[in-house]
Amino acid sequence: MPVALARRLLGGVRLAYLPVLVTYFAYGASAITGVALVFFEKDALRLTPAEVAGILFWVGLPWSMKMVAGVASDVYPIFGSRRVAYLLVGALCSLAGYAALVSVVETKGPFLLAMLLVAVGFMVQDVVADALSVEVAETEEELGQVQALGRMALLVGSISVGYLGGWLAGRIGARGVFAVAMVLPLLVAVGSAFVRPGARPRPAPADGGPLGGGRARLVMGVGLSYAALGVLLETFQAPFAQEIVLVVSGVLIGLLLSRVGVSRAVIVAAFVIFLFRAVPGVGQGYSFWAIDRLGFDQQFLGILAQVSSVLSLAGLLVFRKTIVKRPVSFTLFWVVLAGSVLYLPSIGLFYGANEWLGISPRTFALIDTTISAPLGQLTMVPMLVLIAKTAPPGAEATMFAIMASLMNLALSASELFTRYLNTAFAVTQQDYSDLGRLMITVGAIGLLPLLALPLLRRHERGEINREEFEAKRRDLQR
Repeated sequence: MPVALARRLLGGVRLAYLPVLVTYFAYGASAITGVALVFFEKDALRLTPAEVAGILFWVGLPWSMKMVAGVASDVYPIFGSRRVAYLLVGALCSLAGYAALVSVVETKGPFLLAMLLVAVGFMVQDVVADALSVEVAETEEELGQVQALGRMALLVGSISVGYLGGWLAGRIGARGVFAVAMVLPLLVAVGSAFVRPGARPRPAPADGGPLGGGRARLVMGVGLSYAALGVLLETFQAPFAQEIVLVVSGVLIGLLLSRVGVSRAVIVAAFVIFLFRAVPGVGQGYSFWAIDRLGFDQQFLGILAQVSSVLSLAGLLVFRKTIVKRPVSFTLFWVVLAGSVLYLPSIGLFYGANEWLGISPRTFALIDTTISAPLGQLTMVPMLVLIAKTAPPGAEATMFAIMASLMNLALSASELFTRYLNTAFAVTQQDYSDLGRLMITVGAIGLLPLLALPLLRRHERGEINREEFEAKRRDLQR
C-alpha cells in the first residue's frame, strides 16, 4: 500500500532523473541561509529594508541572464561536455561566494559581490538542470512528470533545512551557517557524475535551427553586453542605474524571443506571469519588525520556514496533476485571489488582531504561514511544461533560459518596486510606524494581475480550437 501510494503521488522515477533532482534539491536546500541572511543584514551590516531590496535587485539579475549560460551549454561545450562541465563551473561559483561570506564580507559592497557569486553559480546549475529535464524525458507525459518532480525536489531541499537553518543561525551564527552551505555545491558536483546522454536526439544546430544563422552569437553577445552594462552602471553609481538596466533588459530579452522563436501562446502566458511575479512585496521591513517588536528569534523563524516548505510540497503533491492539465489562466486566477485573501492575517498581526482574538503573535504567525504557504509553487509548473513542449532538440537550455530570464527579470522588477515603496513609506529599523500602510498598499497592488487574465484566456481558447481542428483534419485524412 505505501509503495502504491508513493507511485501514485510521484509517478515513475528513473536513475536518469538523478542529476536533475540533485541540482534542484541543492538549490532548495540553499534556503538554509535564509534566516541567517535576515540577521546578517539587520545586525551585522545594519542595512535598511530599502537597501536590502536594492541588493536583491542586483542579485536577481544573474537569473535573467540564464540565456547566456543556456546558449553556452547548448552550443559551446567545454572539453566536449555540454552539461557536466557547466554544472561544475556553477558549483565552483557558489562555493566561492559562500567562502567569501564566511571570511571577508564586512560591508555592503563585498556582501553584494559574494551574493552575486552565489546567485551566478546556482543560475548556471539551474540552466543545466532545466536542459537535462527535457533530455531525459522520452514522452511529453514524462516531460511533465520530470518538471513536477523537479519542483518537488526543490521543495524537499527546502524542507530538509527549514528548521535547521534557524536553529543553526541561533547556535553557530550567520557565518557558521554560510560555512555549512558550502556543502551544497559539492553535492551538485557529485551528482554530475550521473549525467548520461539524453534519450532525445540532439543534433548540432543547423543554420535554420533556433541557434543557427548566427543566433547563438547574438544571444551570447546580447547577454554579455547586458551584464557589462549592469556592472558599469553600478560601479560608477549612475543615477537610475537599476531602472536603466531593467528597461534595457526587457528590450533585449524581447529581441531574443523574437529572433529565437516561440509560440504566441507562450509569449502571452509569459507576459501575464511576468505581471504576476513583478508585483512588489513588503520587503525585509516586516521581518525586521517581527524580530524587534514581537521577539521572533532565529529558531522560531526556522519553524516558520519549515512549515512553509512542508505545506508547499503538500500543495504541489495534491494539485500536481490538476495544474499540469489546467490552463495557466485557471491556476493564476485562483493563486492571485487566494493569495490576496490569505495576506490579510499578516496585516492583522501588525495592527494587533491577535490581541483581539486572544492569540499570541507566534501562534498567529504560525497559522498565517500554514494557510498561505502552498501558493507560490503552483504558478510555475504549468509555465515550465508549456516552455518544455516548445523546446526544439539541441536548444533545450536556450529556450528554457530565455523564458526563465523574463520570469526572473520580473522578480528584479518586483524588488525595484519594493525599494520604491519602502523608500516612500520610510520604513527603517528605527521607525516601523508606516509598515502597516505599506502592507495594505502591497496587498491592493497584488490584485492588479487579474486584469490581464482575459487576454490570456482568449489565446488559450484559440490554441485549443486550433488543436481540435488539426485533430479532426488528421482523422479525415486517414
